[in-house]
Amino acid sequence: MKAGIVGAGALGSLFAHIFQRTGIPFSIYEKDQSIVDEINTSGLSLAENDLTDIIHPSINTKPGILTDADIIILFVKSYSTDNAIKDILSSIKKDSIIVSLQNGLGNFETITKYINEDRIVLGTTTIGATKTGLSSVSFGGKGVITIGSSSSESIEAADNLFSKAGLQFTRVFNPHIAVWKKAVVNAGINPIAAILDIKNGDILQIPYAMELQKQLVTESVNTAKAAGIPLDIDIMLNEVNETCLKTSANICSMLQDISNGRKTEIDSIIGAVIETASHHNIPVPVSETIYLLIKGLESKKTTIII
Repeated sequence: MKAGIVGAGALGSLFAHIFQRTGIPFSIYEKDQSIVDEINTSGLSLAENDLTDIIHPSINTKPGILTDADIIILFVKSYSTDNAIKDILSSIKKDSIIVSLQNGLGNFETITKYINEDRIVLGTTTIGATKTGLSSVSFGGKGVITIGSSSSESIEAADNLFSKAGLQFTRVFNPHIAVWKKAVVNAGINPIAAILDIKNGDILQIPYAMELQKQLVTESVNTAKAAGIPLDIDIMLNEVNETCLKTSANICSMLQDISNGRKTEIDSIIGAVIETASHHNIPVPVSETIYLLIKGLESKKTTIII
């Protein structure tokens, strides 16, 4: 089985290293020519446990590089999902499996506009990684993968891939619950770390940040419940804290994006929570304020790279 990676960002780059070390053939589709040129010239480096490993993956700006991929993992930002699927649609196999391990809400709905549901594996991951340069990534902390699908064949393919890669994962009946859980975790970590310019673990050292985290998680869980997703506030608060601990050294993607003048995924995380809350008449004043702050930080940059 050959894997395809869409997006050579932090997690896409990390998974490339994981596949390389476990002998899984793969190729990378990356739209940014500067990233592709840099990786082709210097290789793709991974910093982990004071060691640096460099690989030279097959990578291209042309989606045809995914033509022979049996299972394709999306690592693009949520706001790029629609364009990414449209880009690769005519190049991939008619029976290839699409795996989404992306942040945010709404990715599944976007993918199903182009790909049959039985070819989609929806999931999340708490593995941490930080992009430190065009061709470099730093491991941010161990985590787990949660996946589910309406198709037993598709979920088995993903199971086989992650098993061979030595990755810890869990199969669930309803992956949409997992996606909402991840969105709540992201809501309770990413915007706080981005606004305060701190690493994930630092949140636990600041009482005010912890209180803000509690309010964001509470609003997100209440919204999820209204949308029919059975989450518990105490359980989710504990999961958010555990994620902060496990990825304590990680610079979250939202902070990375703000620091580099890029568009963040706030719309598919806090923005999606606010939109869902509005449909169910759930008040989320803290989420609304945090959303505006992140959008303000986005606008503060002179150049927003989309």
